[in-house]
Amino acid sequence: MNNYLLIMLALVFTTSGQLLQKMATMRVVTKADSPGFISQVLVFKETYLAIACLASGMLVWLVVLYHMEVSKATPFLSLGFILVTLVSRYQLKETVTASRWLGVILVTIGLWMVSLS
Repeated sequence: MNNYLLIMLALVFTTSGQLLQKMATMRVVTKADSPGFISQVLVFKETYLAIACLASGMLVWLVVLYHMEVSKATPFLSLGFILVTLVSRYQLKETVTASRWLGVILVTIGLWMVSLS
């Protein structure tokens, strides 16, 4: 399989895992610093799906690192920032500031430059 497709698969898994973590924490009724927070998060299926996605992303990433130089592969993890920003804006309806969008643009330019090397 193409290395860049593997990177995208790893990013889809990790982005999905982060989204699922957020969805689980949004269902908790106590504050994050209260003793019952973790036990509440652990009852939601989103938590376990998140763990599965993050573990799958790590396993795919290990395959990526086997096939690619780490100095070339690792910058592509920045795509996760772009994906999470897009998902949080359009799926979770979070506010994304202009400076964060500028960051997304700069990361995109940086990744393009890395991909040329």
